[in-house]
Order: sequence, then structure tokens, then C-alpha cells
Amino acid sequence: MTAPQRLTLGTCALGRAIDARGAPLDRGPLLRGRSVSLELRPPRPNERIAIAAPLWTGTRAIDALLTIGRGARVGIFGAPGAGKTTLLESIAQGCAADATVVALVGERGREAQRWIERRDHRTTVVCATSDRPARERSAAAHVAAAHARALRERGLHVLFVLDSLARCAAAWRELRVAEGESAGRGGYPPGVFAQMAQLVEVAGSLDCGSITLVCTVINDGDDRDPVSEAARSLLDGHVVLSARLAEAGWFPAVDVLASASRTMDAVADESHRHAAHMVRRALALLDRTADARSLGIDPDTDAARVAMAAESGPRSLLAPRAGVRAR
Repeated sequence: MTAPQRLTLGTCALGRAIDARGAPLDRGPLLRGRSVSLELRPPRPNERIAIAAPLWTGTRAIDALLTIGRGARVGIFGAPGAGKTTLLESIAQGCAADATVVALVGERGREAQRWIERRDHRTTVVCATSDRPARERSAAAHVAAAHARALRERGLHVLFVLDSLARCAAAWRELRVAEGESAGRGGYPPGVFAQMAQLVEVAGSLDCGSITLVCTVINDGDDRDPVSEAARSLLDGHVVLSARLAEAGWFPAVDVLASASRTMDAVADESHRHAAHMVRRALALLDRTADARSLGIDPDTDAARVAMAAESGPRSLLAPRAGVRAR
């Protein structure tokens, strides 16, 4: 596949599903409108503005304890089967964004079809399934990023959902190894991580709008995985999903203590931060004394239960916020 340099993208693509060449996947007509460049052009530092407003996702565990700033870059880390795709679907459906761009890179056909069928008028799906060549899978991420950038230039606040960053890296590895670049750590050529940084840096807040990136990163528990390690260094926060909680039927299976948001302090008010801190302290105490509590020998956990109860009243942070669809 020869990747095009420009495609018709922007508001004309809202509510549509397309492939990496801009061809419709929803049985609709060809897109008509202004063409935009597919070159990744991250904003320069002097073009950015500070992240100062929250982006409510409609997912209470995230909004309460891991608040995302509008324009931030957040990764959802977890092993296969931990609920990453289901959480992405929930965020895409309930978030307070003007438009949503969903990039499905190397996704299974069944999952892609579900995204296409469930899209709404403010959502664009860009898809290259796992059977497509590496060049097409890589191009799908570029097309989605260019579309998100075109919407931001129109003054919109855009949620850019990428599923997944790890499969993007796998496609880039195939291409760069085929071009003769030497493989490095984990079999990934160094250029893969430079390309990852360039894609991630497309997100951000400008005077005219914003792009908030939420991407998934497959993590089987090996902290030495080079893609996972690089993603943690590039992103503004990480939401870690626990396989243990997922197996117990807990949704979303967010491991709050292993997760972090680097933008929460900038976008949450003082009472919100204080309440979240109290809940995290209580969760940490309960986790630290889990073995003792199983034997019934640790009365100190009463303080944790009291703290949790204090934050679960009528005005709890864990209650749905007005105007935001919560699941």
C-alpha cells in the first residue's frame, strides 16, 4: 500500500467510519470536504497552553481519583482480558468532549465492527484490523491523528482514543526492520520510540482547542517491556487495570494505587484533591493489611472504613457528576 499524503478529513468525517486510505467502512458515500496533510506535526512548546480544565470521562473511578486534564495524554495499562477495550468504550460514550476520534490499529475484526456499529454523530472511527499490512496499520494511526488535529483547528475539544499503542509499535517495528534498521532492546529499533513520541506529542491544549489522548498499552506484568516503559515516560498519567479485579467481575478493574495522574493537581479543586487523598490513604491501608484482616486481627482498618464512608455520602466524588453519563 502506498500511503497518501493528504486526505479529506475534519468535520465531514464526524459520524463516519473509514480505513487508512479514507475509504468508507460504513457503506456511506465518499468523504467530501477540505483535505489535510497526514504529516505528524506536534505543536511547538510555545504554541501550547497550560492544562487547566478537567475532562470528565463519565467513569467514576477515573474522574474521582485519577482526574484527567483536558489536553493530557493517558495510557490504560493491562494484560489481555483485563477490560481495556470495554473501559475505552465507556470513556468514549460518556466523556465530555466535542468530538471523539477512535483509531483501531491491529484490532480484531469483531471488535472493530462493534465500534463501527456503536459510533454516534460526534465520533469518527479509523480502522486497520490485524490482518492488514504493517504499513496500513501504521497509516491508520497517522490518519486518526491528522483528523483529530483538523478538528482541534476548528476549535473543538477532541478525545483521541488509540487502541492500541503497543500494536502501533509492533507495526513500526515491522516496517523499520524491513528497511534495514538494527533491532535494539526487545527487538525494537530505536526509531520506533522516536515515532511513538511524535504520535503522542500531537495531543495537547492550544488557544483554539485541545486533543486529549487515551491509549491502551498491553502489559503482561513485565515492567521491563520496552514499549510499556517508554509509554510511561511519555504519558501524563497511567490507569492500571488489575487482572485479579477483572477475574472477580469488577468493572472497571482499576488498580488505583498502581495508577497515577500527573494533571490532577492542576485541574481539581482543593476539596476534590483532599477527598481523593483520603480515599487513596484508606485504600492503601486496606491493601497493606489484607492478610491481617483475613485473620481478623487488625482493628486499625476501622479508620480506613470510616474514611471510605466519609467520602461516600450524597456529595461523594464517586457519585456521577451532573451532565456526564456515568457507567
